[in-house]
Amino acid sequence: MKKTILLIIGILFTLALLGSVAMYIWIDVDVKSNIQVAKEKYDGKAEDALIAYLLDTTNSPFDRSHVAIWTLGQIHSEKAIPILTRLYENDPQGKTCKGRHDSVLCQKAIYNALKACQSTGWPLHARLNK
Repeated sequence: MKKTILLIIGILFTLALLGSVAMYIWIDVDVKSNIQVAKEKYDGKAEDALIAYLLDTTNSPFDRSHVAIWTLGQIHSEKAIPILTRLYENDPQGKTCKGRHDSVLCQKAIYNALKACQSTGWPLHARLNK
């Protein structure tokens, strides 16, 4: 009975570890893709191109939220903090933008990106800011 329990715990631990690695890789691929989208339009390091993408109102609010804001949070861009703060309307739940992402920036994305940028934790994808 003890061997069965240990085996189940071992399998669950392995699955959790594999899931975490898969999620890290998936996010990493998305971050690289978003950086590439921004760099195709704007020069500079990743965060500079992403900030330019965010500030360019000819890009749709949906793309600005999902390409620039999310990615700036993932790379822990300190340079983006003042810009994100200026765009944030104190709506951590994203109630003001729900169903309106085609016309306004996602407030929940801005909130999450600000939290990530200001975090002192381990910046998993900061190495992509090249």
